[in-house]
Amino acid sequence: NECKLRLALIEKGYSQRGFSKCIGMSENYLNQIINYKKRPSPAMAKKIVSVLGLHFNDVFAIRK
Repeated sequence: NECKLRLALIEKGYSQRGFSKCIGMSENYLNQIINYKKRPSPAMAKKIVSVLGLHFNDVFAIRK
């Protein structure tokens, strides 16, 4: 199950390091989100999709 965020970064031409710097997040934290070890806060999730020019549902799924 490939991470939608990882695919979005590739499609938009970002490296994890470059994107993490762009949004003010540590590369390690971004990597943990990509590998499903951490979940972003709602504000950070909004920032991620905004910078990528995508909708929330394009990148993240809400799990109950």
